Amino acid sequence: MFSSFLCSIVIRLRSIILILFNLWLNFFVKRLTITSRIIKFLGQYVQLFLGILTGNHVSLVNVMDNDFKIGTTVDQLFRIKNQLEPDLYDVFHCYLSKIMYESPSAIIDQCLNWGFKKTSIEIFQYSQIEDVTKYTYSTQAAVIYHEESNRIIVAFRGTEPMDLFQWLTDASTKFTTIANRFHDDNAQIRVHEGFCAALGLITEFDPLKSIDFNRSMNGAPMFIQILNSIQNYQRNNKSCQITITGHSLGAGLASLFSYVLLQYNYESLISGVYTYGQPLVGNRHFAMFLNKKLGNRFHRWVNHNDIVPRIPVIELPSIAWYYARTPYSDALEAAGNENRIVGKYYFHAGLLCRIDYQGNLVKQNFDDQEPKSALQDRLHLFDNKYSIRNAIYSLFNITLLRAISWLIVPTEINDHFPGDYARNIKKIVTSK
Repeated sequence: MFSSFLCSIVIRLRSIILILFNLWLNFFVKRLTITSRIIKFLGQYVQLFLGILTGNHVSLVNVMDNDFKIGTTVDQLFRIKNQLEPDLYDVFHCYLSKIMYESPSAIIDQCLNWGFKKTSIEIFQYSQIEDVTKYTYSTQAAVIYHEESNRIIVAFRGTEPMDLFQWLTDASTKFTTIANRFHDDNAQIRVHEGFCAALGLITEFDPLKSIDFNRSMNGAPMFIQILNSIQNYQRNNKSCQITITGHSLGAGLASLFSYVLLQYNYESLISGVYTYGQPLVGNRHFAMFLNKKLGNRFHRWVNHNDIVPRIPVIELPSIAWYYARTPYSDALEAAGNENRIVGKYYFHAGLLCRIDYQGNLVKQNFDDQEPKSALQDRLHLFDNKYSIRNAIYSLFNITLLRAISWLIVPTEINDHFPGDYARNIKKIVTSK
């Protein structure tokens, strides 16, 4: 009797010990998991800080936003026929524009995860400075070929946060004429000089000179290197489709490169141009040319009050001159009048896909975009708004760095981050 009672006590004590041990083990595992996440989280910022100190590759994109899931494979994606409405095409090209900020090896790894073949991924780097030892490369692009759908994707990198030379490229407001270089009849076409330099269009290299596609293109202007790659893929199939994409500076280069492709008679092969947070690239004649050739195949995404699509307003010497001579309202009227400032005013091309603060998509064709009111909107570049709501959201769902940025940086800049574009576009697409 006593022995059975003792056995039951032992069994109960054993059960209690096991329960307590399991509770402690679960608690330990959870704390260990949280600790590992914290270490990983902090490690990102340590890596970022060390990268800044050493001048090595720094990726704010990977630290602040790391979701690259399309929701399907590229093989399934490129079977989609409808490209006129925002769909997974827009999501994919936004993610691709996002990873273009990464190192070449990281870009290749992500493309492999999406299902592309390693032999069909090429990364190009180009410096528009003759003395290449003075600056690191300032332009990066990728050409990716999808064999199953016979599709070529050209993607450009945006402005790197730690690359001063790229910021100087963006800050330029000067126009230049390149139409005559292609013997274009529309000699009134004028485009952003900094973007032309980044693409290699204002070098001494003759764009119309016969290109020897059998020789190495190393050191050639960026647009020539990309054309060479496209030509190589076209040898097997002349009817391949081409899409072009980029974010920020990369979006400006994508828009400009679409003009280059049109000059080389690729109009029928361009299936889409997808830009995100694109700055203004050319004058009204440039925008009208792209719209005539591409129409709604050009999707230009703008997130909320993103400041970048509103700059540059106008070639600075002109607007400064009118501001010095006239009141604000008169300066607006003068700047919006093409007859008084011929070719000095920047215009956007493409189908505007704007995301409002409610997350709704507002589409607007080129002909419906009023230049005069657009100019006034652009001149109000900063309203100094900050978002506590987005800071809280970022703290619990993204990263501490994003949360801090929403508290100390105006929304006009925060709205420009590629991660915000990716999340908002994906919400729109998946909610249809």
